Amino acid sequence: MNQNIRHFILTPEGGIREFSADQAASIAAGANCVPEFANRDLRYLQLTMLDNVMNGELKIQTAGARVHFDGDGRMTEASPPSDNEPITHFEHDAVVQWVLRDVPTAAPTFH
Repeated sequence: MNQNIRHFILTPEGGIREFSADQAASIAAGANCVPEFANRDLRYLQLTMLDNVMNGELKIQTAGARVHFDGDGRMTEASPPSDNEPITHFEHDAVVQWVLRDVPTAAPTFH
């Protein structure tokens, strides 16, 4: 079974930015600043894709959080998404579809 974890920040302006696993770990540890996120509360979406090649099964799991960045763009806090600014169904589905774009598709079967 293959596991692929992807990391996304969602902005109130409708932006979605993906970070590599190394970038996300560095940002979460406070070792890396993201100046464009300075003094902002944003939403984080983690998507885990489990691909079981043996039986052709693909599972998607997501987890969300609210993240706060200080004046330098350093992440200082993470908590559950707030009720007044949740991760929308559209944003969630957009991220899932973005990740699935590279998954090979089978040709349709006609009966």
